[in-house]
Amino acid sequence: MFPQSFHAYRGKRVDGLSHDPVVKLAMDIFVSLLTFFFIGGLFGFVLELFFRRFVSQKRWVKPGFLAGPFIPLYGFGFAILYAFDAFIPWQSISGMEWLNLLIEIFVLGLALTIIELIAGLVFVKGMKVRLWDYSKQPGNFMGLICPLFSFFWLVGAALYVLLLGEPFIVVGTFFMDHWTVLSYPIGLATGLLLCDFGYSMHVLSKLRAAIKDPRFVASWEKAKLVLRDYYQKLKKKQSFLFPFMNKENKFFEAIEEHMAELKAKGHEALARLEGKRKEGGD
Repeated sequence: MFPQSFHAYRGKRVDGLSHDPVVKLAMDIFVSLLTFFFIGGLFGFVLELFFRRFVSQKRWVKPGFLAGPFIPLYGFGFAILYAFDAFIPWQSISGMEWLNLLIEIFVLGLALTIIELIAGLVFVKGMKVRLWDYSKQPGNFMGLICPLFSFFWLVGAALYVLLLGEPFIVVGTFFMDHWTVLSYPIGLATGLLLCDFGYSMHVLSKLRAAIKDPRFVASWEKAKLVLRDYYQKLKKKQSFLFPFMNKENKFFEAIEEHMAELKAKGHEALARLEGKRKEGGD
């Protein structure tokens, strides 16, 4: 399922930055993947926004780690779906087309689950923050992946292979043919994304400083809700785009109050367990 332009570029005379067709081809592929990355990130934000509004939380809650309308996990997913489907010769695996399709769908679904696991581990283990939590789902692993959402990834991979693969290849070919034009907006979007990531890391450092416990894994979504409830007590509104910012500047007070409540609940739970043990011993 290689795009036609992938083969057409071989041996094609190249003008501009380089006369090497291999270098030109590499730039074409890179820019097309980066474009799909940004498209996927925007799509993921919209999907998660409406999922929270109508399924999980029944209200408008801004999803994601970044301040802007972008979720990188979906961006990587889109880019990998396109790259795996376009540049791997799945139809050469066997003489049975249906089997090749099943193998492709399974591999793509597995790849999406692996991306989700890696991203989750980076944040939980490296940054001590949890961006999503599947701990209440049966068969979950560390609350980062679970059979239910892996099934959803598999369904997404099937929809892509069966319905969207060919249109995406056509669009990807267009991106490859016009990479010099796309490089400017993509470069600007990359710069904005890096700035957004820097801001979000700054917020995370403030959250870690307010928690004061290096072992505690904070919930990013829970922190947003904690701040919302705290601002409601002050009769102030929480910013939708910047939920960790407020004119009152009560970030540390809100998080510290929540941590004190968690510790108090923990002590109460331990006291109840100790009481049950004593009753059992008697």
